[in-house]
Amino acid sequence: MKLVFVGDVYRPSDDTWLALKLLDSLKPKAGLCVDLGCGSGILGLYGLIKGYCERTVFVDIDEDALATTLRNIPLNNAQARSIVVSSDNAVLHGAADLVLANPPYLPAAEGKVLDAATEGGVHGYEAVLHFINVAHEVLRPGGLLILVYSSLSNQLVVEEHLSRKGFTMVAFTSKNMFYETLYVAGVVKARDTGSASGDRGGSEPGSHSEDMRELRG
Repeated sequence: MKLVFVGDVYRPSDDTWLALKLLDSLKPKAGLCVDLGCGSGILGLYGLIKGYCERTVFVDIDEDALATTLRNIPLNNAQARSIVVSSDNAVLHGAADLVLANPPYLPAAEGKVLDAATEGGVHGYEAVLHFINVAHEVLRPGGLLILVYSSLSNQLVVEEHLSRKGFTMVAFTSKNMFYETLYVAGVVKARDTGSASGDRGGSEPGSHSEDMRELRG
């Protein structure tokens, strides 16, 4: 894979490699994938290159991320199978087979978000919960979400929210770092989402009304 980076876009790191490791263990076969908060586009491009995705929608709101992904798609000969959009509203609800998400998950060091590429909110889990809500909307019943989060973003809050949304964990891996533990979960959306469905702006801890928090990838 060939990658270039524009400006302050998030560079692939340990969390990225851990997500790719879990993706390789599952080897999904998806028609439509969504790289949610795509950053450099590495997760979605990897899915295309490995044959896990037939087509991928790359979603981000950051100009550097959009510019980076738009440069990386042709570098990897993926133009015919890729689209880049600046809002998750561009993805039809229930259309995706696979969502790849590496959201910002660190608590804001100064009590407010200063680095949107890494800080997910005051508690760290706010952006993670929002990404879960978006994934729940765009995934078809039985669709797969690959989600990155951290011990610093409150593992219990994140996994309880996944459960409330009707996701079932089918794969999990972790990596101990110096100051945190990284987690990547593979979760499947319930086929009957009746009581688990809900709006993006629900009453979960740290919910917010922003359309998307940030780009990762």
